[in-house]
Amino acid sequence: INNFYDKIAVSKHLFFRVHVNKSNQLLPTVLREQKYREREILIDFKQYAPTHKINYDFERQRDRMLADMQHHRIPTRLLDWTLAPLNALFFACYDECQKQGMNSKKSDSMNQYSEVIVLDPWEYWKAIVRAREEKEIHQIHITSRALLSGGWDFEKINRYISSNFGYEELKEEDLVYPFAYVASYTNDRILHQRGCFTIHGTNTSAMDHMDPAQKCIERIQIKNENREQILKELNQLYINPYSIYPDFYGMAAMIRTRGRLFNIK
Repeated sequence: INNFYDKIAVSKHLFFRVHVNKSNQLLPTVLREQKYREREILIDFKQYAPTHKINYDFERQRDRMLADMQHHRIPTRLLDWTLAPLNALFFACYDECQKQGMNSKKSDSMNQYSEVIVLDPWEYWKAIVRAREEKEIHQIHITSRALLSGGWDFEKINRYISSNFGYEELKEEDLVYPFAYVASYTNDRILHQRGCFTIHGTNTSAMDHMDPAQKCIERIQIKNENREQILKELNQLYINPYSIYPDFYGMAAMIRTRGRLFNIK
């Protein structure tokens, strides 16, 4: 990780993401699986959110709404990343097999390794953003892509951006590529995991295959045989299920794997 930071031109944090299945691509679930209809999922969530004491302005706060949906594992056009590389390393080692109390040897037949994917969001931002001096350009890019989730076409989005941001220069090509951003920390899990996102635009292919992104992505392979030792060392730094999931789920997982919250071994 230090080597990656030495290579980049800006003194800002990188984004990190994990793929436990090495065949996975950088494509959100709602775009990856044909069974999902994004607009219908959004309508369902909008319909029932008030019964769970969740209330939004469904247009102005669409990005926040998508982040909360993603947090609850509802398919969206978001991909989860983290600013914390050791959190990403934890996720690379703590897959479904570990959650169920299996060891890495039993999971070797599934994949030989997992990956930590490193994104330089700042270099990527420069590659896809015009009008960099516009003070609201960051939120304009997020909001315009978030509105795509409701099935809005470009003309409707353009009118909304013009009316709410006073920005008249939005072009269809501005919405093509995924956009990287740090979301508001709306819950403890996102805060503790130092969560951030990429939100897909009109290009619904995997981010791996997009030229601006390819130049800003690196990959680190984690062999399965090293997972248990890495998890042990991370726990010594108090990066463990309870630090990642600061609730009863994390507590139960920590007790299941370590016996109690403060055990090293």
